[in-house]
Amino acid sequence: MLFSSWLQRLNALRRTPAFPGLQTVSGQLLARQAHFLVLDLETSGLDAKQHHIVSAGWVCINQLQLDLSDSFYSTLRPATAEARTLGQSAVIHGLHQADLAGGISESEFLREFLQAAAGRVLVCHHSAIESRFLQQAFKRQYQQSPALRFADTLALEQQRLQRQGQVVKSSALSLNQCLLRHGLPQVQAHNALEDAYGCALLLLSQIRARGHDLTIRALLNPHSV
Repeated sequence: MLFSSWLQRLNALRRTPAFPGLQTVSGQLLARQAHFLVLDLETSGLDAKQHHIVSAGWVCINQLQLDLSDSFYSTLRPATAEARTLGQSAVIHGLHQADLAGGISESEFLREFLQAAAGRVLVCHHSAIESRFLQQAFKRQYQQSPALRFADTLALEQQRLQRQGQVVKSSALSLNQCLLRHGLPQVQAHNALEDAYGCALLLLSQIRARGHDLTIRALLNPHSV
């Protein structure tokens, strides 16, 4: 009897979402009605298991309105001596040890992220990098990672160009090249908040180009529609 009761509690815990704030937004929701969190991470390298996040920034979009009042930017304070190795960050991102020392911890960043992302569709430009680094950070701090899904402005732009019959080179899909094609101002590369802002502008242009019936499902799976 005791074993049965314990097993029921264990199964209940397994059914309970570990990250309830990151519930999946309905795929049927129209993009113009949705709330988005547009994220950019700057990292010390490309290997999420060896490198680390050095800064993070995001901006929010509410029903096609950019809301800068909810924007966020911070450097992340290294947790270990190994993580203090900046790699090419000083050259690429212009960040130094003093910048990171004054930042927030990885656990503080994840708490900020979970609060800000609740009920929102996540957006990145080339989301594979952000996804990998977030997953590793969550595993370090929570021993598990939520299932993260992103609307990817790079994938959306690639699909748009392919539908026009264009041969798409990887260099044509950088954030600033995409902004240029959409007649939008370019951003200072490798600054997390500026890149998030540029990505948000690009997303708004992409959504408006697709029309009022664009759904979240179509945004999350651009090559399947």
